[in-house]
Amino acid sequence: MMKKTLTLTLTSALMLGSFNLNAATLDDTQKQEVKELVRKTLVENPDILVEAMNELRKKEMAAQQQSDQQILSAHSKALFENKDNPVIGNPNAKLTIAYFTDYNCQYCKRQDPILRKIAEEYPNIKIVIKETPILGPASTEATQYSLATYNQQKSKYTAIGHRLMSKPGKHDSRSIKAAFKAEGIDVDKLDINTAVSKQINDNLKLFQELGLRGTPAIVFPDEMLRGYTAESALKEMIKQRN
Repeated sequence: MMKKTLTLTLTSALMLGSFNLNAATLDDTQKQEVKELVRKTLVENPDILVEAMNELRKKEMAAQQQSDQQILSAHSKALFENKDNPVIGNPNAKLTIAYFTDYNCQYCKRQDPILRKIAEEYPNIKIVIKETPILGPASTEATQYSLATYNQQKSKYTAIGHRLMSKPGKHDSRSIKAAFKAEGIDVDKLDINTAVSKQINDNLKLFQELGLRGTPAIVFPDEMLRGYTAESALKEMIKQRN
């Protein structure tokens, strides 16, 4: 048992970078004995490696959370107080969440209805929509029309967002225009003005500054969720913060 504990300690230390075998005050024979001890015990007890990996993951997660909190603190106003961004849920809610999304993102198509359902079920939740077209020209086109709709025909914004997200697979220019036509929106009359371009550029810039690499991304005031998040997990996080 003592050998196993020692090996776990050494293995964890080596993986975490907190122990340098070459820098330790050991002669060559002792260094070889330590290496052999670790090798032999790992062969006999492979579960030690699993324990060491778990310890490494905990360390990495703690470091990531600390880094995220610093980044979130620096970008809080841009994330949660930008009045130009569309909002679903209660505008005066106690808890605000930012949601980075792309109309051509397949995981966003699964995430979107979950967030809309949560906004309906929880009266103290506000979700700020950060439309982030990162998946090519069609994504940009859909976002331009969508944000122009929000600026000019706000009452139709939720419906067109739902329709765009409901299409299986990726959009092209034809399917985008068909979606808007189905909602009674003439894209030729939408004004893709500097305000629309600025919001898209601001969202993309914020996305990069947060260190995000893909959509969907859900941002709480104290934590970032990268990738699709199940409904049950989101509800638990909301419960902890309400």
